[in-house]
Amino acid sequence: MKRYLFFAAWTLLAGAGIPLIGVLNSGMARSVGNPFAATTVMFAIAMAVALGITLPLYGHPTAYQLASSPLTSWAAGLLIGFYALSATVIIPRFGAASFVAYILIAQLLTSAVVDQFGLFAMERRPLDLPKLAGLAVIAAGIVIMEIGNLGKESN
Repeated sequence: MKRYLFFAAWTLLAGAGIPLIGVLNSGMARSVGNPFAATTVMFAIAMAVALGITLPLYGHPTAYQLASSPLTSWAAGLLIGFYALSATVIIPRFGAASFVAYILIAQLLTSAVVDQFGLFAMERRPLDLPKLAGLAVIAAGIVIMEIGNLGKESN
């Protein structure tokens, strides 16, 4: 139970940071003049932090370890770059809550498919009725939340 609570708390902290990535990085984009440069700065800081933690604790991976990584694993860098750039560009125009609402739907559906089929060497965790009901309730809540925004859209 302690382990579960630890990881739940950690996940909540990480989740709280998701909308802040785009909010804070859009401020950097305004300062430097474009979202691409802002995202580059953000990833340079992230790399420095990751290296500062990783190297003293684990050292660096060998060329063999890097080469033996599945090709699909390398796509994670592309995906996080796309996410960060998207958040930087879209949140100031769409709002943090709407951005995260759509992100949440996509994350839940993608996660459900990965779990259902055990994709990318993940443990298979089949969908059951309570999980499907939970997904439906969350999706319905997001739809209700976003209905009000459709009427406000002026573009």
